[in-house]
Amino acid sequence: MAKCRFLLAWLACTGLCASVVALWLGVANPAAAALFSADGQDLAAELKAAAREGRQLALYFELPDCPGCREMKQRVFAEPSTENEFRQRYRTLRIDLGSTAPVVDLDGKSVTPDALAARLRIVGTPAFAFFDHDGNLTYRHVGALPDPADFTRLGRFVAEAAYEDQPFAEYRQRVGGALHAAASPLAHRPVDFALHDQHGHLRQLADFRGKVVALAVGYTQCPDVCPTTLAELQMAVDTLGTDDSKVQVLFATLDPERDTRALLAEYIAAFRTDFLALRGDPAQTAAFIRSFSLVADRKPLASGGYTLDHTAGIFLFDHYGRLRAISPYGQPLPLLTADLKALAAEAPGPARADTARLDQQ
Repeated sequence: MAKCRFLLAWLACTGLCASVVALWLGVANPAAAALFSADGQDLAAELKAAAREGRQLALYFELPDCPGCREMKQRVFAEPSTENEFRQRYRTLRIDLGSTAPVVDLDGKSVTPDALAARLRIVGTPAFAFFDHDGNLTYRHVGALPDPADFTRLGRFVAEAAYEDQPFAEYRQRVGGALHAAASPLAHRPVDFALHDQHGHLRQLADFRGKVVALAVGYTQCPDVCPTTLAELQMAVDTLGTDDSKVQVLFATLDPERDTRALLAEYIAAFRTDFLALRGDPAQTAAFIRSFSLVADRKPLASGGYTLDHTAGIFLFDHYGRLRAISPYGQPLPLLTADLKALAAEAPGPARADTARLDQQ
């Protein structure tokens, strides 16, 4: 330590840039790594270390091809304020469900990552499991929380043991806003698109001013996420009754190479005839992906062709065209329905829709 202090003092005296000192400290201090960057190997030892530090243990479960996992890594785990607050409460470890390397469970027994997930009833990814100092599971959460502030709320929810009194959705609504869906960092800057619908009309967000917009993204050959999301939107809108005219559902393809206008028309009509499918040329699609900070990674298949790892969730815009929240994939249908009802209740009736203006509020 004396040599370390001498080196820092010498660097300062010689007038070297402070960023060099900061870089050296970052290398010397592994705690500066992003949340959940350390692989879980011996959970029993990690639990004891967390107890000594006065923190709880938090495990993050991921799969290599999980779009929600990618979003959490890109948007949440390395966000400074989220990282600092979460690290004060939790010692964090990553469990790779794509690995077969054994893990020492909290009881000291060696298990596979899959067996650990099964014991904890982790049924999807990304997922989080929280433990008290005695190794008891206190709370699990399955599903992406792409807003750093919303992930911070999850940490507080568990630390406060608020799960004993209410579900996380109710807690999040009470402390974070009127909607169950997660607030989005995109709400602080303008987002828009310029894409053609299945009828050939160029569409922008302003075209739907006066209506609530629920925007999902994906591609027609998606095996599960996209059809599930659109089916849930269909059921949610069906429950609105006469208010369904206040909601416009959009599905934007991230795969214009294969998703032709005719294919999109057939695909979207299977859910509701008033849903719109959007498609752009490669440049328009790239601009759309940048504007919404989307994930759209092509993964080749051994048999030929490819799949897309893509952002999952539903972007919810109010009738002023403001992005209010993102409903994460896997959010319970009643909560999605409640959010659409709440936003529809704010929207004007059809006769006033063309008079709605952002500057009225």
